[in-house]
Amino acid sequence: MPLISVIMGIYNSDEQKLISAVNSVLSQSVSDIELIICDDGSTEDISDTLNKICRDSRVKLIRFDENKGLAAALNACLDDANGEYIARQDDDDISLPGRFEKQIDYLSKHSDIDFIGTACELYSDCNGVYGQRVMPADIEKNSFLFNSPFIHGSMMFRRKVFEKYRYRTLGKNRKYEDYDLFMRLVAGGYKAANMTEKLYRFFYDTDIRGVSFSMRRDEYKVRMDGFKRLGLMPKGFVYALKPLALGILPRKAVMKLKKKTGNV
Repeated sequence: MPLISVIMGIYNSDEQKLISAVNSVLSQSVSDIELIICDDGSTEDISDTLNKICRDSRVKLIRFDENKGLAAALNACLDDANGEYIARQDDDDISLPGRFEKQIDYLSKHSDIDFIGTACELYSDCNGVYGQRVMPADIEKNSFLFNSPFIHGSMMFRRKVFEKYRYRTLGKNRKYEDYDLFMRLVAGGYKAANMTEKLYRFFYDTDIRGVSFSMRRDEYKVRMDGFKRLGLMPKGFVYALKPLALGILPRKAVMKLKKKTGNV
């Protein structure tokens, strides 16, 4: 049994970013890992890249014939995972050196914490590393009101978390599966925290990143359900409306607001 199972869903991935993401996992100081990749019905041919990646015996590959969304891809990875810990990694991000070692050390010293995230650097193709996102160290129910308090790709979970829970596919856009999962876990009694050290590099290009109104509507539904589970109503209703309010603002105004609040 490996110590860590790292789960990754991919779909028409940028080949160079995918290789960098995989190398950042396989070169961690903790080498007792398995990396489980689910190709979620990619329509672009990345077979050569995947074949190269799979030369490392620690890599397992699952393939879907059609695109089912990240939640389904990650659940397929979880079904095949054998590790004592489950870690996430996105296909265009980088795990910085020492990430897994430091997360495991934290969890071994904090037996009450069931899953842990980290702070992250922000990078884009044009600007390189240009910013950071430091998430709240202590997580409580109110932490979920404004935004998800975690960087999904930076997460590490104790295996027991997924004995009962799985990702859910929500809405036609199949987004926000992480926000939904985190709220269900905390509502179910699991405890979480964030490390304030930047151990993850998150690809975030403000020029190409956009959110449609239908996606914001899906987020509203996730917020309403999660806030009810967490007992945050009725005050949570105002926060649940946030994505809908952002959806009617011009994109430039939204980006300005995000920069002012530190959530680029």
